[in-house]
Amino acid sequence: MSKLFRDRILPARCPFCRAEVPPPKEVENGLWYDFAGAFCACGAAFAHDPTARNGGAVLLQAMLMACEGDMEQVLSLAPEEDYEEGWVEHYNGLTHRVEPNAFGTLYFIRRRRGG
Repeated sequence: MSKLFRDRILPARCPFCRAEVPPPKEVENGLWYDFAGAFCACGAAFAHDPTARNGGAVLLQAMLMACEGDMEQVLSLAPEEDYEEGWVEHYNGLTHRVEPNAFGTLYFIRRRRGG
């Protein structure tokens, strides 16, 4: 692997606090959880779309994770008022790294205080 390519491989970081996030894993205890996901130390929930083609479903899952599985609460939230969205593109779920040729995306939701 060339040095130029190696220099562009980065750890997966939260778009809100810039901390490294844990690898996404299977999420249990929910009918809507079809994608791997996890939580950042700052409280942001995130889910992994390995193909970058399921953005809506993955974003919904991250919202459900942030709302502890309460769909009514998810539907009552207003973007930019009650929560923030972020994403990390070019995520490789096998290496848990951001790589130039990877297709995956991590979708993040962080609830705002009082939201």
